[in-house]
Amino acid sequence: MSSAILFLNRWPLYEDKRRWENRLAAPELVFDPETDRVTYLCDEFGRSGVPAGAERVHVVPDFGDVDGVLELVDAIVREEGPFDHVIGFSEMLLDLAATLRERYGIPGPGVEETARFRDKSVMKERVSRAGLRVPRWAPCRTEEQMLAAAEEFGYPVIVKPVRGASSQGVREIASAGELRALCAERSLDDLEIEEFVQGDILHVDGVLDAEGKPLFLCTSRYISSCLDYEALGAPLGSVFQTDPEVRDRCEDFAVRCLDALGLRSSAFHLELFDTGEELVFLEVGARVPGADVSYVINDVHGVNLWRLWVDVLLGRPVDLPVPDPELSGGWLIIQGPKPLPRKVTAATPLLGHVPYVYRELVPSPGEVLVSRPGSYATLQGGRFLFRGGTQKQIEAAVRQANEQYRLTTEPVA
Repeated sequence: MSSAILFLNRWPLYEDKRRWENRLAAPELVFDPETDRVTYLCDEFGRSGVPAGAERVHVVPDFGDVDGVLELVDAIVREEGPFDHVIGFSEMLLDLAATLRERYGIPGPGVEETARFRDKSVMKERVSRAGLRVPRWAPCRTEEQMLAAAEEFGYPVIVKPVRGASSQGVREIASAGELRALCAERSLDDLEIEEFVQGDILHVDGVLDAEGKPLFLCTSRYISSCLDYEALGAPLGSVFQTDPEVRDRCEDFAVRCLDALGLRSSAFHLELFDTGEELVFLEVGARVPGADVSYVINDVHGVNLWRLWVDVLLGRPVDLPVPDPELSGGWLIIQGPKPLPRKVTAATPLLGHVPYVYRELVPSPGEVLVSRPGSYATLQGGRFLFRGGTQKQIEAAVRQANEQYRLTTEPVA
């Protein structure tokens, strides 16, 4: 049965063959030309991510101009007829996709359902109501409310945008003085305040079927954290967990959180704290995980999460390989020096020198590193993928890579 699909895309595909980002999400890999009639709606940046021979391509100046996008899609619907599906992979396009579904009566998550996975206060409220542990939190409306909440939670506290991704705009606040300074420098309308939870951060990634049952699950433990990466420039990465007790505990908790949120027919990326005594929900996205998680999952377990997500959305039969629970893998991103931009003068490739590194993206001398806040899957100071060893071996290789890698730069003239 054929499907008419409106596909929203803001991701490019690079001609540079060293770079693998976005390639697993390429339309050629996730759509079937025999059955899927795809209309592409992209911005200029995402134009290169559209197949060269695509017949129905429409370019918007800015996806953030919702009125302009709706006006264009109205014209597309009049010309091409109704759509059966609206699909957008980017976290930043989930709200727009929900608005389009409601506007044109297209099945799939609407605005309210999407808010559960975009609005951090909404998601914590629903998970908490299901009896699952979440950080204590409060909305930020006034300085007085913020200070009162921080006093109740105890310092440090976390202040974050209610809607956001990749720890952009997230702040760890150590004192009332810091909190007052934050209140003085910006509006509080889009922020929340949250207790600081001490513990390891893990993430569970996978895809749920139309009944909310997991088709695939993978649990990983972060090295460092997204917040430390953004705020302190610490390396960021994670390693697949193979201990059955750890996996079962984390994946059971994750599935209960997802059930409380009512997620169906979707990929997901759920983060949680392990305090040593309990698991605590951190946040969840109704999308494939970012950074290099999905690429290592594909290379270790043979599962393309993007394709699996689309298969579920379109009602296709799913035939997955059986993952080997003993196989581990991992990834590591090392930031360039600050402040950027900086021109690279030398870098030390690790492929062939550090065990289990099977792919790397190391900038070449003369390349210029620029700031890309929240964009992990791009040219960084260095990116490395690991597979072929046990969990302990991969963890040791990640540490070795972090210690061994050297990058030298100079200011851009």
